[in-house]
Amino acid sequence: MKNKQIILAGIIVIALLCFVGTVAALDDNSTGAERADGVSDTIEPYSGPIGADSPLYGLKLAMEDLDETFTFNDSQRVEKQIDHGKVRIAEVQRELQLNRPEIAERALEQYKMKLNLTEGSLVPFSTNTTGLLHAQEMITRHQEVLASLILKYPNNTGLHRAYDNSRSLELKFEDKTEMRFTPYIEKDNKTVFKAVRLQIQTQNHNNDNNSNDVKNTEQEKNQKQEKITEQKDEKGANTTANGQTIRTTGTPSAGSHGNDSEPSQDQGKKGRD
Repeated sequence: MKNKQIILAGIIVIALLCFVGTVAALDDNSTGAERADGVSDTIEPYSGPIGADSPLYGLKLAMEDLDETFTFNDSQRVEKQIDHGKVRIAEVQRELQLNRPEIAERALEQYKMKLNLTEGSLVPFSTNTTGLLHAQEMITRHQEVLASLILKYPNNTGLHRAYDNSRSLELKFEDKTEMRFTPYIEKDNKTVFKAVRLQIQTQNHNNDNNSNDVKNTEQEKNQKQEKITEQKDEKGANTTANGQTIRTTGTPSAGSHGNDSEPSQDQGKKGRD
């Protein structure tokens, strides 16, 4: 009797593993086309068998967690967590298209939990870890899709929250890799991301922590608005954009030169008197 129970348990485990493999394959094929380097250019609405509205959704999430648990390579585990986050975004798109915001919120909450889990997985990694670059680019593309969704559904607070969570995780990646992915628009209107090394400034770091936190918060808000605006511009115009970033370096304004010349004019007037 005991042997039969063991055999039955083994059959159930094998069936679950087959189920996980089948669902994972279907999910990979339903969330966007991948480039040669394995990074999806886009995230398409979910078209797999078990969406956020399915009674088997909880089992699907459990199987994904099990898959991550038994991935012993740290970098690969982080990539799987980010990839499962991509599936959550695809599920959100599907539910919003079907006008089911309550179910979309369920997937958004799972997306938040997955990002929190990924953030914890980054702790063991040391600074300047290049093995995380692939996962970092994936999370950057999440932001691109979320920004596009915010344009379509501007009143959905869950999308704004997901974007902010994604941006926060990207900053954690930057701390580990010392790299940042910058979007560029190619001739065919296709957005590509290129890794740029960050200039790390350690001088007076301890004294400037508080002021930097305030500046970073403001910069994140500006970057979010800029990315959403860029998405809006790209959506409204199908022309090629070759952008250049212009930074001010403290060049004095014309008004300031005029003020500097006033004392000399007054002195000349006094001399004539």
